[in-house]
Amino acid sequence: MSLTPKDAKAPARKSFSWPAPPYAIYSAAQPWSAPQACELEGLNGAIRTCTLVSVDPDEQTILIQLEHSKTPVPMTFAQFRRVTLKSRIHPQEIISSEDFADILSYRCTVDYKLQLDNGSTLTGKTVGYVETHYGLFLFTPLDEQGTLERVFVPRDAFTSVILGDHIGQMLVDQKIVTNQQVEDAATEQHSRRTKKLGDYLVDNAVVSPEQLMLALDQQSKMPMIRVGEALTRLGYIDEDQLKLALERQKTERSVPLGQLLVNMGYLTRADLNTALARKMGYPVVDVTQFPIDPEALKKVPASTAQRLHIMPLLWRDKLLVIAAVDPTQRKLLEELEFMVQGRVIATLGDEMQIAQTQKSAYEKLGINAWPADDDLLPPSNDGQASGTQLLESMQMQDMGLEEETEDGQQIAQSDNTLVRLINTMIIEAHARGVSDIHVESQPKRAKVRIRFRKDGILSPYLELPHTYRAALVARLKIMADLDISERRKPQDGKIDFSKFSPRHKLELRIATIPTANNLEDVVMRLLASSKPIAIEKLGLSPDNLAQLTEAVSRPYGMVLCVGPTGSGKTTTLHSVLGFLNTPERKIWTAEDPIEITQPDLRQVQINPKIDWTFAKALRSFLRADPDIIMVGEIRDAETAQIAIEASLTGHLVLSTLHTNSAAETVTRLIDMGMDPFNFADSLLAVLAQRLARRFCTECRTVQPASDDTIDEWLADYLHAFPEDMRPSKDEVLAQWMAQYGQKGWLSHHQATGCSKCLGTGMSGRVGLHELLRVTPEVRRLIQSGARSEEVQHAAFRSGVFRTLRQDGISKMLAGLTSMEEVRASSNA
Repeated sequence: MSLTPKDAKAPARKSFSWPAPPYAIYSAAQPWSAPQACELEGLNGAIRTCTLVSVDPDEQTILIQLEHSKTPVPMTFAQFRRVTLKSRIHPQEIISSEDFADILSYRCTVDYKLQLDNGSTLTGKTVGYVETHYGLFLFTPLDEQGTLERVFVPRDAFTSVILGDHIGQMLVDQKIVTNQQVEDAATEQHSRRTKKLGDYLVDNAVVSPEQLMLALDQQSKMPMIRVGEALTRLGYIDEDQLKLALERQKTERSVPLGQLLVNMGYLTRADLNTALARKMGYPVVDVTQFPIDPEALKKVPASTAQRLHIMPLLWRDKLLVIAAVDPTQRKLLEELEFMVQGRVIATLGDEMQIAQTQKSAYEKLGINAWPADDDLLPPSNDGQASGTQLLESMQMQDMGLEEETEDGQQIAQSDNTLVRLINTMIIEAHARGVSDIHVESQPKRAKVRIRFRKDGILSPYLELPHTYRAALVARLKIMADLDISERRKPQDGKIDFSKFSPRHKLELRIATIPTANNLEDVVMRLLASSKPIAIEKLGLSPDNLAQLTEAVSRPYGMVLCVGPTGSGKTTTLHSVLGFLNTPERKIWTAEDPIEITQPDLRQVQINPKIDWTFAKALRSFLRADPDIIMVGEIRDAETAQIAIEASLTGHLVLSTLHTNSAAETVTRLIDMGMDPFNFADSLLAVLAQRLARRFCTECRTVQPASDDTIDEWLADYLHAFPEDMRPSKDEVLAQWMAQYGQKGWLSHHQATGCSKCLGTGMSGRVGLHELLRVTPEVRRLIQSGARSEEVQHAAFRSGVFRTLRQDGISKMLAGLTSMEEVRASSNA
């Protein structure tokens, strides 16, 4: 029998259960509880072995983890052809294999034939099947004992399917109809099929959802044909008229070919509609009689429907069906798909009927259908008139932002839809706890990709049509007060988002980078927190916290915070400044850019373009009677030299540096040409840090750690100790039991993933720290130019020094993060 069209409504959200065969001899479906090994067939036919983490039928997405990958990857159902679980299922009770074979032969096992979206055919046998609105679950028999393999094929992956015997033969077998009745029905069916689909559609306008879905299903099986070819076949225009229209279209790219032919007087709108229906299969909808779906109206604003001359008809499972005056406009479909974040299919509607029905349909929902002209402009956030925005839009056009492409003019940077998109994207990123937004332009007609970085991991957010490419970058430049005409050089700036959304006190650091094909990428860092974190909440261990506060409480000297980009160095330094910021102290900071602000700090923005560098700012600070100086980053020998001199002349200097460990910082600065004696006298402490992902508290589980696991942890922990100072395993284990073994055993924490953490098992980050205090022994080693290993061994002899890996293991034992995260964030 054939499957029904895609008109089934999605069920209410609930936990997913992989269906079981619809027979009592198999266990019922169980809720999805743990990741399972699977094989995934991509759209190109390639099959990859991976792990299926979770399935969300409501969102039509899956989470998979590829081999050698640390984090799961989300995929939509439209991105793969089928997925096969490797774990097999078996019948509950079998008397004998022969009996079971008899059971299967009694209409349990049926043949199936799927016509795939790429034109190929997939055939096989299945022990029953389960059909849903989002796809088909099959159960392939593997042997005579009833062992089954479970397969899922998404709805978008196939165009048609036949399951089991033909319906006529089944009805005859069950004595519901006779052979003569089946033959009579087949004759009637054949006579109907001899009438062309297009003629039927023209003569019979669609007036019900059922008719519409059936017509769309039939249209999807028709061969592709161009508008010009359809019109010439029907004799409405000749080849010369078509060539003239195509030549004119080169200068009027924004006008579809069909409309252009109407404008040139070569055919009427009625002729064009007939061609679209007869040769291209577009269903003709009588919108005055069709029951409009309120959910469809809610997806498209009334102003947009009026501007595009469309009528939303149906909203079914992320599919929007509309009636349009010209359903061939690809630009129109792309704009709507981007707006509703789903698929859009256009049908053919009469222009007068659409205009008459729009107003009444929207007003039934209580929507003011036709807003004033000012309402169609981007909202004014400063309470002033929209004249400024109109002028801005005109300036953009004069500067060539609305470049012409094959599909016509690109979207303007002040387009209301684009403005809402950018605001929504930033607000959603802030709500998700995202640290960076990446806007990646692709060449030619490829879509613009937007990705979010959260907890150090990038994940896709959405893709936009290429027509939004230039306008999107231009709009972001305008928000950051950058030069929109400069595309060849990188630019840096800052967006005060409160100007565009007063309810959201948010700032973003923005960088534009020119890429190949004369395109630009944009990366934005969200500076969501303008206030410092209390030093007690940085996640420092008690020993490290005590040593750090003691070091920064000294009247003069230098304290460095080191680590790679994005490891939280600036956040840590501002927490230290918050601890030191008292009315008795004068604190100057030189930063590029200023990300965190504090009252009573005198903060200076570095600007290399005007030769206002860290070194020059430091020299100025020394003449401004400071107590404490914070330098955003030591980038060169000149800045390092002035910082050391400032720390030796009675000032406390705080700064950051890009090095891998605390001990390596010493040798790095000496390699930069610093005097080892001056440097050794000025340095008080070096704090190296990393950020590891934190367990999600909603899905974190705990169980006793096995002996093998504990031995593995101990080996990792003891590895960094010098051999002459390495404690025994029993000593370390006793210490761990005293600190983390309150239940009589060490805990092994895990997180399987949930909806809150998007199936990753991780949410937020925790700091790993390595604090090197400059003891007299360490100072002597610095003065003698010792290697970093010798400096680290001397730090161990102080009794409280621990490496990044050792600090991470302590936080793993406390249930904050995993051993895999600790290893990924530290070398030893």
